[in-house]
Amino acid sequence: MLKKIYSKVFKMFDKKHLKQKLKEHSETPSDLVGQLDILYGQDEVNNLFDVYYPKNMQNGKLPTIINIHGGGYVAGIKENCSRYCQLLSQKGYLVINMEYTKSETKGFPTPVYETFKLFEYLKANDEISKHINYDKLFLSGDSAGGHIATLVANILKSDDLKKRFDVESDIKVKGLILNSPVFGVFKFGKLKFLRKELEEVVYNEYYNNSIKNACNNLELLNKDFPPCIIFSAITDVLNIHTTILLKKAKNLDLSVYNYHFITGKNIGHDFTITYPEGKEGKYAIEKSDQFINNICNNSLEKKVERITVSLLKNKVFQSIPLPQQSQEK
Repeated sequence: MLKKIYSKVFKMFDKKHLKQKLKEHSETPSDLVGQLDILYGQDEVNNLFDVYYPKNMQNGKLPTIINIHGGGYVAGIKENCSRYCQLLSQKGYLVINMEYTKSETKGFPTPVYETFKLFEYLKANDEISKHINYDKLFLSGDSAGGHIATLVANILKSDDLKKRFDVESDIKVKGLILNSPVFGVFKFGKLKFLRKELEEVVYNEYYNNSIKNACNNLELLNKDFPPCIIFSAITDVLNIHTTILLKKAKNLDLSVYNYHFITGKNIGHDFTITYPEGKEGKYAIEKSDQFINNICNNSLEKKVERITVSLLKNKVFQSIPLPQQSQEK
């Protein structure tokens, strides 16, 4: 029963904004170059990606962001992130927005393997690679896409994980931009029957494969984890993943910045992707731009910080005391 309900709920959310998202996908802003639906693998439906970069910067190499959409592993399409990617690109970046295979077709970690396929394709494609600054490459992901992006980053940092997943790449990730991320499949505490049903949906044919045990980023976190910026909301039950990661990151002396929205219009799970042109979405884009520039200029302060954010005026909110924090209004 859970399996059917789980897939149905995520697909229902997909349909809610589908018409608008497809329109945004098809209309590249006049100041950007947009190359859409490029095939990077053998699957003509799921192995596609889009590229955006500013027209006035098309003759040089640009800092690059590879974006991986969410959807609970069973739903979501890259077109949900088109406007988000366009807004990022207008800040001066080459942005790649990738599609991947959902777990009902082929289980997790298939999207991880497909990301490595995308790396191979980009390296072999001179027309795209001539615009990519591989020394300034970032991964972005929302919700389940945050799980994929973070796992890919962890694998790239570990020879042991490369062997375990049987992948190879010389790609180096400078940082992660995560929106309402999860870092592993929910365990449901003592409700083991719910955990089993959910894992059967997500992992599918990999459910009994030992690789499943290497897919939880909260257990893989180590001192080599790249700098990370996370956008979360108090109204999102999934922000517990970010809270756990912050605690672990603090103990490992990492660089993790969490902008945690405690009030605002339409905030909730994936608010930065669903409403990228809202006040909160634009704020997240600006902070992502600052984060990237600080890393590229070697000026990012090394610390773990949760910053509670309210963009509503004349309101006072209590800070959430974990683990360090300041407040912006």
